[in-house]
Amino acid sequence: MEFRKVRHMVDKILKLIKSLVFRIHILKIVSIVLFLVICFRLYSIQVTYSPDYTNYIERSTTVELQKNVPRGVIYDRNFDVLVDNEAVNTITYQLYSDVSKSQMKDIASQLANLIEVDFSKLTSRDLKDLYLEVFKEEANELVTAKEIKELDDNEIYQLQLSRITDEMLEKLSDHDKETQAIYINMNKGTNLTSNIIKKGATQDEIAIVSEHLESLPGVNTDVDWDRTYPSVAGISPIYGRVSSYEQGLPANLSGYYKAHDYQSNDRVGLSQLELYYEALLRGSKSQYVLKNENEVSNYQEIYEGQRGYELVLSLDAELQAALNKIVEDELIAAKTNRPVATQYLREAYVVMLNPNTGEVLSMTGKVIEYNEETKQYEIYDNSLGTIQNAFTMGSVVKGASLLAGYHYGVTDINQYITDGPLSFKGGLIKKSWKTLGYINDSDALKFSSNVYFMLQTIRLGGGTYVPGGPLVLDVSAFDQYREFFNQFGLGVSTGIDLPNESIGLIETNKTSGKLLDFSIGQADIYTTMQLAQYVSTIATSGRRYAPQIVKDVYLPSNEEVDGKQLVKSFEPKLLNIVQMDQKYYDRVHEGFKRALQESGGTGYSVFYKADFNPAGKTGTAQEYLRDTETGRYVKDENGDFIEVYNRTLIAYAPADNPEVAIAVVIPQAELPTQSDAASLNIGYEALKAYFDLNKQRIQTTPTPQNQDSIPVGETEGGAETDQVEETPTQDQPSTPNISED
Repeated sequence: MEFRKVRHMVDKILKLIKSLVFRIHILKIVSIVLFLVICFRLYSIQVTYSPDYTNYIERSTTVELQKNVPRGVIYDRNFDVLVDNEAVNTITYQLYSDVSKSQMKDIASQLANLIEVDFSKLTSRDLKDLYLEVFKEEANELVTAKEIKELDDNEIYQLQLSRITDEMLEKLSDHDKETQAIYINMNKGTNLTSNIIKKGATQDEIAIVSEHLESLPGVNTDVDWDRTYPSVAGISPIYGRVSSYEQGLPANLSGYYKAHDYQSNDRVGLSQLELYYEALLRGSKSQYVLKNENEVSNYQEIYEGQRGYELVLSLDAELQAALNKIVEDELIAAKTNRPVATQYLREAYVVMLNPNTGEVLSMTGKVIEYNEETKQYEIYDNSLGTIQNAFTMGSVVKGASLLAGYHYGVTDINQYITDGPLSFKGGLIKKSWKTLGYINDSDALKFSSNVYFMLQTIRLGGGTYVPGGPLVLDVSAFDQYREFFNQFGLGVSTGIDLPNESIGLIETNKTSGKLLDFSIGQADIYTTMQLAQYVSTIATSGRRYAPQIVKDVYLPSNEEVDGKQLVKSFEPKLLNIVQMDQKYYDRVHEGFKRALQESGGTGYSVFYKADFNPAGKTGTAQEYLRDTETGRYVKDENGDFIEVYNRTLIAYAPADNPEVAIAVVIPQAELPTQSDAASLNIGYEALKAYFDLNKQRIQTTPTPQNQDSIPVGETEGGAETDQVEETPTQDQPSTPNISED
C-alpha cells in the first residue's frame, strides 16, 4: 500500500518535470524569436532606415531660412546718391517647430530682462490675454461655478475677457508687457525668415544679448536697413515708400508676391519707383542653415545673397534742389507780398524734360499752407502732382491749336484777321484779353489772341462768323481737335515709367460756345507732365518721346562710377511723330520765340533778360475756386462762385537747338483783377539754373566716359486772359467773360 502511494507520487513528479522542460523549451524558442525580432529591428534602425532617422533628427534641430538684403541704391544722372540704405542693429528670433509655447515665453522673459522693448502697441485684447495668463487665480474668479458648468470653454474665455477692467490691467508690470510684446513678435512671419524682436537696438543691447545667446535658442543679433535720402534734393515722393517689417506685404498684392517667393513679412516697395522697379531693387536674399545643438544656435551661410540692382535716374539732383528752392521762394513771396490777391494760392508744379530723349531732368510740386500755431507758412512736397493733378491750362495750348488749323486746312501761314470782340445772337460776346487789331498767325501766338483761334474754330466747325448772328457749329470738330492734340500728349498717357498717371479729363459739354473755348485751352484739363511733353514735341518738330525717369541699371557694387557694370540701358522711347511740313513748325517756333523775346510778347516782361534764347507760350485760365478736399466749387458769403486764375507757362531753349523744355502750372494763382508774373518768374529762374549748372560743370569737372551731365540735348508783366462762355448750374458755375488791359 505504501509502495503504491510512493509510486503515484513519483509519477506525478515525473509528469511535472516533463511539463516544466517543455515549457522551458517553449520559453527558449520564444526568447530566441524575440531576440531575432529585436536584432532585425535594430538592424533596420541602424542600417536600413538610418538615413531617414538621421534626416528626421537633422530636421528637428535645423531650420533653413532666408535673410533680406539691402535694396538697390538709386542715383541721379550724375551718380549722386538719391536713395541709400542705413544699417540698423536688430535682434531676431527664429522659431523651431518643436519649441513649446512655455519655452518661447521663457525666452521672451529672459530677453525682456536684457533689452528695452516698446509695448505701447499692445492692444487691449493683448493685455487681457496677458492678464489671464499671469493672474490665473483671479481669472478663474471672474466666472461662477454655475457659468463654468453651463458654458463651453470659448464662451467662458469670452466672458472672462469682458469682465477684465482697466484697474485689473494696471496690475501688469512693465516686464510682463515687454515679455508679451516680445512673444508676439516671435510668432510673426514664417519659418523661412527671422522675426525681428527689436529694430534699432543699442550697441549695449547687442553686446549683452550676444553674451547670452547660448541660453536663448533661436535668438540672434543681425543688421537690418532703412532707406535714407542723402542728396541735396532731399526726399521726394517720386522715389516711393518701402513697407516696414511690421507691415510686410500689402494686402492687395499679397497673393502676387507670395507666388513670386515672397514671405508675409518681407519689405517691399509700396509706391512709385520703389514699387515700379521692385523686381530690380529687392535683390536676392541670403540663405542660411540654423542648427540648434545642445540649445546653442549656429548659423551656416549657404548663399551670400546680393543686394538690389542700382538704378540711375534721369533726374539731376542739383537742378531739382535749385528748382525746389525757386518754387518755394516764389510761393512764399507771392503769399507774403500780395496776400489778398493770392489768398487762394496753395500749389505750384514744374517739369523739365530733355525734348530730344524724353528724360525727366526735374519734376517738382509744392503745396504752401499757413500754420496758425507758428504763424508761418509751411511748404510740403507734392511732386507726384505733376502727373496726377490736372488743371485747365489756358492759352499755352494755342501752339497745338494753330498747328491743327494748318493740318485741317482752315488756317494758312501769314493769314490775317482783325482781332476785335465777336458778338453772337443772344448777347454772347467773345474777345481777347485786349483788342489786338490786324494780326497774323505769328502775332496771335506772340500777343495770345483769343479771337484768332476762335475764328479758326468757326471755320473748322463749318460756320461763318456774322456779327450778331447765331453760333451754330459742327461739334465733331471737338474730335478733330482732340485727335490732333492727343498726338502731342494732351489728353492721353505720356508713357512715363511711374504708376498712377492721370490722363486728364475731357469736357463733356459739347456746345458751339465750348468748342471755341477748347481752342484757347478753356475746356479739357491736363497734367503738368502732359504739358511738358506737348511743348517738347513742338520743340522737336513733332517727335514725341515718353518721359523717362530711369536711365540705366547697374549691378550692385562699391566700385566708383567707371568700375560699375551696366546691366541695362533704357533707350529713348519715341511714341509717335506728328507728321507736318517743317514750315508749319517753323512758324509756331517763330511765334513762341516772339512771345518771350519781343517787346509786347506776353512773356517779354521777364524773359527779356534771358541769355539762353528761349521760346515759349504763356497761359491764363479762368477757373472757379474748388475745395481742396472735396473738389466741389466754393461760394462766397453772397452765394457767388469765387473766380480765380490759373497761370501757366511752356518754354524751351535754346530756340534754334532745344535741349531743355519746361512746363509751369500755378493753379488758383490769383484773383482775376490782378496780374502776377509768378509762372514767368519760376520758368525763367528754372531755365537760368539749368544753363548756369551746365556752365559750372563744363568749367570745373570733365564728364566721366559713362556718366551723363546736363545738358543732354546733344544725342512781372502782362498776361492774357481767355474769355469763355458756359451755362451755369448749381454744381458747375459758368466761366465768365472777362477782358484784361
